[in-house]
Amino acid sequence: MKKCILGLVFVILSLLPAGVVQATAGPGQAYVLVIDKLAISDIDRTTTPVLEKLVKDGAVGLASNRTLGRSTTDDGSLTIGAGNLARSPVRGIMGYNRDEMVPERGKPAGQLYRSLTGIDPVGYQCLLVNLPEVMDALLEQNVTTRPGALGEVLHRHNLKVCVLGNGDTIMEKSRSAVAIAMDASGRIPLGDVGPATCQSSTRGFLDLETDYAYLRSQVARYRTRADVLFIQLSDLYRLEKAEMALPEVQLAERHRILHNIDQLVGSIREQVDPSRDILMVISPSPAAEQIKNKNTFTPVILYGPGYQESLLTSGATRRDYIVANTDIAPTILNFFGLKDEDGTMIGQPMLAKPAGTHDKLAQVNSISQASSTTNRLRPPLVKGYVVLQIAVIILALLAILLPRRPFKGVAPLVLALAVVPLVLLPLGKLRMPYDWNYVLVAILGTMLLTLVLVRFFRRNYFRAFVALCLLTLVTLNLDVLTGTTMIQNSVLGYDAMAGARYYGLGNEYMGVLLGCTLIVAAALYQRFSQPWMLGLLAILFISQCYLIAAPGLGASSDGVITAPIAFLLSLALLADVRINHRVLLLVGLLVVLGISGVALYDMTRPLEHQSHIGRAANQVLVGGWQEGFTIMARKVGMNVKLIRYTVWSRVFLVILASLAILVYRPAGAMARIKDEYPCLMKGFAGIIIAAVVGLVINDSGIVAAATTSIYIVIPALILVLEQVARHHPERPLFKP
Repeated sequence: MKKCILGLVFVILSLLPAGVVQATAGPGQAYVLVIDKLAISDIDRTTTPVLEKLVKDGAVGLASNRTLGRSTTDDGSLTIGAGNLARSPVRGIMGYNRDEMVPERGKPAGQLYRSLTGIDPVGYQCLLVNLPEVMDALLEQNVTTRPGALGEVLHRHNLKVCVLGNGDTIMEKSRSAVAIAMDASGRIPLGDVGPATCQSSTRGFLDLETDYAYLRSQVARYRTRADVLFIQLSDLYRLEKAEMALPEVQLAERHRILHNIDQLVGSIREQVDPSRDILMVISPSPAAEQIKNKNTFTPVILYGPGYQESLLTSGATRRDYIVANTDIAPTILNFFGLKDEDGTMIGQPMLAKPAGTHDKLAQVNSISQASSTTNRLRPPLVKGYVVLQIAVIILALLAILLPRRPFKGVAPLVLALAVVPLVLLPLGKLRMPYDWNYVLVAILGTMLLTLVLVRFFRRNYFRAFVALCLLTLVTLNLDVLTGTTMIQNSVLGYDAMAGARYYGLGNEYMGVLLGCTLIVAAALYQRFSQPWMLGLLAILFISQCYLIAAPGLGASSDGVITAPIAFLLSLALLADVRINHRVLLLVGLLVVLGISGVALYDMTRPLEHQSHIGRAANQVLVGGWQEGFTIMARKVGMNVKLIRYTVWSRVFLVILASLAILVYRPAGAMARIKDEYPCLMKGFAGIIIAAVVGLVINDSGIVAAATTSIYIVIPALILVLEQVARHHPERPLFKP
């Protein structure tokens, strides 16, 4: 009976198509085409029909190119190979064939490698000669990055890696793919990155170009011996290094290069079994023209099992069509059923989602263009807003302090400072042909909303301000609950291209949310000073903490600490609870319990669904306290850097100086405000607490502190202006 069953199974299997039988045998090979300086706009049906067909038949996404350095080929390649942020040393990536002579040292690469590392390179064909220099460059960065983490995991599981090609020019050697393919010791078992992979250019104006015929022969040679093949195609990189040509000549050469690359992609695709093998197209760094236009996304294309007619996303980004360059290594490992056992990779495997009937190429181009527009608008609009804040605050102080008080129209300008964050929130959702259109709409929108508020509240600027805070708070809440689509596209949001954050609330609007919540709460309790109102305010504070901290919503790891501390102490102040060491201890205990609860919940979710909070907790759990200290050191380093360079530092200092002045001048004004609005002054104290805690805790603390502080200086100026108008009716600043 058993023999009959086995015979029947054998007959059924023999009748199945070959691809079906092979699919059950496990993964096949991974082909990774490293096409440096490739832009998504380069892919079209005319110039690159094979790549265009891969986008249609496979999965496509846009990768951020964040590194510890710049968006260069070497930094990007080292980051991709590590699955974590990295930067290359000054001399870059020195990759060689083992028997190749290192020109500046006059000895074979294998001999130099052995003398520098103490490791015998026998059995490996390609080497990163300056591995010690690469590792030393990362020591000062307070990161857990391990160069060659991808290759190391593949090596441990006896998977053979091959690397082919280079980006050499007459003036320099460029073997960046070595940094992607190598193991932790800087070794690659198979391949050729030497001079044989390129040749003198005969048709274009490059000095050297890829020898595509040679690469085809080498792919055919190694495909039976290697599990993963990395193929470096760097003629677009060489084009940027070449002498400047006329624009039309430059464009024609780019098209010729893209056509050559596309033909090689086509020949490799023919060797790929889409039921077993995977073909991946990546680009370590954006083209110079793209950087100039602030469009630094690079395309990622996947073709193979599980990646048919879909779009790419990942647990790291949670954004359709957007992934991180650190996701590439985990994706390759995931194809072979492997994971990063050491836990040094911060990326997540890319996931395929059905794309429906959408034109995927049109979609990614639209996302890329929209993101680049936001990036181009960010400097003029944000810097303009900061300059406006500084100018208006100084004008308001002069109007208060000068005896003749010449600035009668300053009050609407002060109110307008709080209007700007609300106007900039939905601005990125608009689609306009020119960048200046957005600037014009922002200015007109701010003026119009300010005018409406002034007229509606009959020049009662304080009531207009509180109403504006409530409107801003409601709008932010709705946006967070519906996926933060407005924040993601706002110039006060975050930059997905830069790779610092992809989802959630962001530092700028977290500060706005904290400031608006505390002002609205203080104003409500000022109007209704009853115990039941404290209960409602507690519910409000809890809801805002949830929006800020929830892994599926705001997901702000620093806001998890800042928000509850500020809200709990503000609630205590409003309830006339004396702040002593017992209260502070209780607040600290509640905050720790809250953070622990959020972290434990996030850690129990699947890895691809975890937010920054859960992943950070997992890193500390695996790496111990040392990992926790590393994270804190990195946050402190980032905060110090931002304090030195960001424009928000300037406005924060001006706000602090103006508040210090208002405490003493005009004499008695703040005391009268405290007597008239005691609850509001407690709200001011809560905002100060939020700003200070945010400054200390957050890795972008100066940004959060500055945007939070806006909501104390604006009402303070408005109320002092009102006091001045009452005491000097002969020269009113505005109608009280």
